[in-house]
Amino acid sequence: MQGSEPLEPPSPEVARLFLDEIEVIEQRREERIDRRAVAWQSIATAAVTAAIFTAYLLVVRAESSAAQPLLFLLLVTSQIIAGVGERNGLQWRTPRSKWWYTVFIVLFALAVVGTFFALLISPEARPMWAYFIPGAIMLVGFGGIGVVQLWKARGSAPAARPARDPIPLATRIATASVGLLLGLATLSIGIGDDLTTSIATLVLMMIVVGWFFAWRTDAGPAALGRYWRWPHFLAYALTVVVMVWANLQTVYSGPMATSTYLLFGALVAALLIGSAVLPERRVRDGQRP
Repeated sequence: MQGSEPLEPPSPEVARLFLDEIEVIEQRREERIDRRAVAWQSIATAAVTAAIFTAYLLVVRAESSAAQPLLFLLLVTSQIIAGVGERNGLQWRTPRSKWWYTVFIVLFALAVVGTFFALLISPEARPMWAYFIPGAIMLVGFGGIGVVQLWKARGSAPAARPARDPIPLATRIATASVGLLLGLATLSIGIGDDLTTSIATLVLMMIVVGWFFAWRTDAGPAALGRYWRWPHFLAYALTVVVMVWANLQTVYSGPMATSTYLLFGALVAALLIGSAVLPERRVRDGQRP
């Protein structure tokens, strides 16, 4: 600042205390970051994202307008994954002096985007196996990073996880609401009319974009990843399977009965609503939930 004199350099004893304190701060940081969990998250993220993205491309190959529910599903999944990363202490930072990391990310992005747009040009002229290439690149890229992280974390002591807070009521309501939205998205797969399907998906997208404004609250999309337990993730995984299967079945084997889509939509909604109202397991003193 103009008009301010520089501070006096600390004495050697004070400087040594500063350096000692840096080690204490780094140790506290390591205690809050579960590097093994972060590595497994990278691997799981690669597998789930690649599967949904591949299903999206396969649906686009047959009928581009029918892929909108999967785009909605991919968007919601990415937000939940971001919340899981926050819970494990994940920080999205580029390593210092790691030029190879930047080069890898740029090449990885170019490969995914390049193959994606190459498939969108004359999709009917591309062979079926070509639509698995972008997903395979994502799986190898993100999964490879996770494997490297897991290798670096070998031999390290597991991070001490504090007891998890009870799931807030706002997060339970958000979970049930996501179930309703995904149920409607599943139902829209069987509408059959392109215009109606586009309008329904657009409305769902607008609701999700509005939901993003609650990002830092317990009702925001990241809160699902922060507070969910294994029953919620299991219910969501089954939801993804149902939506992907219904979409692929519709475009490659023909539309199913309306009652079938109603059943699938109700199943998707029931899975997440049911997980939202599940009572939490009571935790005794000295135990973690």
